[in-house]
Amino acid sequence: MRLNTLITLGASAAFGIMAVILARGWINEAIQSEFRDSRPVTANVALKTSPGFPVVIAANDLGFGDALIPEALRIVNYPEDAVPEGSYASLDEIFTDMSKRTVVLSQMRLNEPLMNYKISGPGGKGSLSALITEGYRAVAIRVDDVSGVAGFIVPGDFVDIIYAHSADVRRGETDMTADILLQNVKVLGIDQNLNENSSEADIARTVTVEVKNKDAQRLHLAMESGTLSLTLRSAGEINVEPAQSVKASQLGTAPVKSVRRRVSKPKVVIPKTDGLNVAQVTIIRGDTRDEVSVVREDTHSDLAGG
Repeated sequence: MRLNTLITLGASAAFGIMAVILARGWINEAIQSEFRDSRPVTANVALKTSPGFPVVIAANDLGFGDALIPEALRIVNYPEDAVPEGSYASLDEIFTDMSKRTVVLSQMRLNEPLMNYKISGPGGKGSLSALITEGYRAVAIRVDDVSGVAGFIVPGDFVDIIYAHSADVRRGETDMTADILLQNVKVLGIDQNLNENSSEADIARTVTVEVKNKDAQRLHLAMESGTLSLTLRSAGEINVEPAQSVKASQLGTAPVKSVRRRVSKPKVVIPKTDGLNVAQVTIIRGDTRDEVSVVREDTHSDLAGG
C-alpha cells in the first residue's frame, strides 16, 4: 500500500474521532440547558431572593435524658417557607434560666431542628420527669383541705410529712401515735400543676413530692397503714430537728379510749367440807365472777338449844 494512502486513512480516522467527541459534548450541553430551562420559575426566584431565617439545630446526636447545653446546638439559616413550626430561632429562647435544667425528651440526630415538644423547659413540653433531681423519685400523696394545709402549699415549697397511726394493734393498744416521717421534702406539683410561680391557694387532692427510693417505699406503706399530713416549712428553712413520737394519751384533754386489760382469775381454795353444811357464794369483782364455798351456820340448832 502506498504511503499517501496510509496518511489519508489515518487523517480520516483522527477527524472521525474528533467529530464524535465534539458531538457528545454538544449533546450533553444541550440536555443540561434544557433541564435548567424546565425548572419552575418560582423555585429559582425563591432560592435567589428569599432571606435566611435562623433555626437552632443539633450539633451532634442527642438521646433521651441528655442534659441540653448551648455547646450541643448551633444555628443555621432556613428558607422562610421551610422553617419548622415549633422550632427555635435563638439559644436565648431555650436557655432563659440557666439555673433550671433542660433535658432531651425525644432522640434527635445531627443537624435535626430542635423542636419545643422534644425538650423540657421554657416553651418545651411540660414533663414532671424533667423536674426530678437525679437520684430521686416523685411520689404522690393523698391530701384534703386539712392535711394539705388548706391549699397554701405550692410547687417549690418544702414540707414535713407527719404519719399518724395506731401504736400496735396486735398487742391490743389503741392509743394513737403521730411521728414525723420525713423532713424538708420538696413539693414538685399540686394535682397537675407544676408551675413554681403559682401563688394562689388551691385545694388539692394530691401533692407530689421528691424523695429518695427508700423514702418512697416508706411513704407507700404509711399511706396503707395510717394517715399522712403535711406541715409547711418557712421559706429557706432547711434544718432537720430530732423528732419524737406523740401519743394521744399525752394530749391531756384529748379523749383516750379505755383499754380493757385481762385480769387473771385468782385461784379459789375450797376448804374441806366433810360433814359440814356448805353453801356456794358468788363474788363479783368488776368483770370477773368467783364461786366461793362457805360453811352455813345451822341457825335451827342454835334456836333449839336456847
